Amino acid sequence: MLELSSIRKNKVNLADYNFQLDIDSRMLLADFSQFDQEVIEEILFNPLKISIKKLCRTLECSENKLQPILQKLSSVGLIQFREDMLLVDKERRKYFEFQISRFDERFTPNMEFIQGLLKLVPIHVLPSWYAIPRSSNNIFESIVEKYLLTPQIYQRYVSELNFSDPIINGIIQDVFSSPDFKVSSSDLIAKYNLARSDFEQVMLQLEFHFVCYVTYSRDDEHWNEWVTPIHEWREYLLFLQNTETPVITESKSIIRNRKNDFAFVEDMGNLLRLAKKKPFSIDRKQNELTPATIKSLALHCKIPIDTCEKIAFAGHYFTQIIDKLTLVRLAESVNGRLTVLDTAKEWLEMNMENRALYLYRHSLNKLVSSTLNLNLCTEKNLREAEKSIKRVLHGGWILFDDFIQGSIVSFNEDSAVVLKKNGKQWKYMLPQYSDDEKSLIKATIFDFLFECGIVAIGTINGQDCFAVTPFGQYFLEE
Repeated sequence: MLELSSIRKNKVNLADYNFQLDIDSRMLLADFSQFDQEVIEEILFNPLKISIKKLCRTLECSENKLQPILQKLSSVGLIQFREDMLLVDKERRKYFEFQISRFDERFTPNMEFIQGLLKLVPIHVLPSWYAIPRSSNNIFESIVEKYLLTPQIYQRYVSELNFSDPIINGIIQDVFSSPDFKVSSSDLIAKYNLARSDFEQVMLQLEFHFVCYVTYSRDDEHWNEWVTPIHEWREYLLFLQNTETPVITESKSIIRNRKNDFAFVEDMGNLLRLAKKKPFSIDRKQNELTPATIKSLALHCKIPIDTCEKIAFAGHYFTQIIDKLTLVRLAESVNGRLTVLDTAKEWLEMNMENRALYLYRHSLNKLVSSTLNLNLCTEKNLREAEKSIKRVLHGGWILFDDFIQGSIVSFNEDSAVVLKKNGKQWKYMLPQYSDDEKSLIKATIFDFLFECGIVAIGTINGQDCFAVTPFGQYFLEE
């Protein structure tokens, strides 16, 4: 849901064009029956001069049946009567050709439609409404770049809109909080006790501010009217909704790697205290600690090693801790033994939260893995991968394989979520991750963020899972 705040001064002024005629025309369209639509389509897609009798024959109806809709179309300037002929106004025909597209079953209020909507306003007005340079070579592209280019830009723009009318704010909230981001116009009119003309004026404001749009769906001989966001934005919101990572319900079946949220920094402290008493051997064979070292450290940290799987985990875990201790200069290897440095004294006196913060913020701390693509392991990419868990700050346990389906972090220009045009279609392009990028995201969560107490990790039925800890929720919430 988008929150509204009174920051941005709105510059769209409906009085800058003939908005009352626009409202009258929209009210006429909103009251259309199926027959009315057939009449206007015949008028729009025929010559500018049409015989009433010929129109009756084409529509297979009497002149008496035709007269009511003709009178309405005359009232909004589309046609004039001249004896038994209809004269169609060329400019008004362009207007109705555009607006009638809303009744097409394939219609969506997409970027192409918005571009057409802006053409209803005198071109010299647009730079004033949208604060873009008058020297812009392409006004619409400038608008896209300023207000719509990325989800972050658009969301910030909408959140800063300053509507003094609480009804407008209420309608925005209703649309963006509805299950499918689509609300019936009749429901909104009834809820806010709006006259039809007032509703149309509200919708003009929302449409020209790129927030919500009127669409129609056919129901037998009548039309149902809806209010929805921009099509491309609605598609993006539906993606977020459909890729919301499900929480594991059988949480009792989860096997946590370590029960304590701050287990890693706690065990770092355990090894430092052990080494402080007497430096211990950290010799490795084929990059793995010796069984004797694993057994000794496991006993000291109370880690079970009664199965081959648990021994393998303990070996990897202690290697990870020792590498981290030396990386952030709390200890060093001297003649194959772990020796404590002076910097460790102050760190050991910290509480668990501050130890975790120290580790997270340390300038030398980084991902250490022989399996990762080193070209990807930059500080920027690490922080981007870290942002991915902001979608799951609820603290529930989730499968990593489910989580990665809805990840939308950007490692480069190609993976940035940006509004792009392909032919006539626009879309917020979603990232497609390589295996290396997926591995980076996973290592960031299961190594770096786990080490800092920001996530807890484990397995269920052989699948990796994680949950954001209370410390992680507090730390990452904006």
